Amino acid sequence: MNEQLEKDFLSKVDSLKNKTNVLHFSTGADAVASYLKLKEHGINPFLIYHYFIKDLPMVKNYMDYFEKKFDEHIYQFPSTLWAERIDNALYQPPIRARERFRNNIGRYELDKFTKEAFDKLIADTLGGDAVFHLGLRYTDGIRRYSHLMKHGASYGNKFYPIASFQIKDIQDILERNDCLLPIEYKLWGISFESPRAWNINLIKENCPETYKRIRKIFPMAGAEGLRKYAVLNKHFKQRITQFGKYALPKEMYSIW
Repeated sequence: MNEQLEKDFLSKVDSLKNKTNVLHFSTGADAVASYLKLKEHGINPFLIYHYFIKDLPMVKNYMDYFEKKFDEHIYQFPSTLWAERIDNALYQPPIRARERFRNNIGRYELDKFTKEAFDKLIADTLGGDAVFHLGLRYTDGIRRYSHLMKHGASYGNKFYPIASFQIKDIQDILERNDCLLPIEYKLWGISFESPRAWNINLIKENCPETYKRIRKIFPMAGAEGLRKYAVLNKHFKQRITQFGKYALPKEMYSIW
């Protein structure tokens, strides 16, 4: 744990108690740790999840788990990735797909799905005192390290509850709260955003109903699994080593 950043967090956390707190809850390890740390300090944020495809079985399972575990409602909205891939007719039959798609419905209003537009909508709805929490850590790379060391645990209306955390700190807070992570952490090591070459085959094998749902919306998505780099690299394997034991077991739910 970075002592400078943790001290800054502790000096600012009480100021959040009279504000509207919103956590971008990706269901990833950093987001879960952010929620748990805020809760340990008396902060109950609104939880916002941005889905790629609505009601994917595997996502519904861990949404159910987190809502019961935290005794919180998780608000779900479409993600920017969803809008981009619909807009580009990605994973669709390739013959003139984009042109036909454009001619049928026009642009998919991408400007309404950007993170900035969404944050503004939430802030306008909840009031000007809204604070948005993000799971940034100082060990996540040189750009985040520089930003956090310069600004500390907050910047404008953004707050970084686990800015001071290392991997061990995330593991500790999960164990302290007896909390699990999504099934993806045992399959490919990070939370699900969209079909990728390195996750689509694992989804097909381990979460067949989810795979069917993805294929129904994006018929060509399975082709991603044929790419030459459709394997887990060193980073993903390391993440499985770090967090795989915290992943939800398949036995917890009958349909994936």
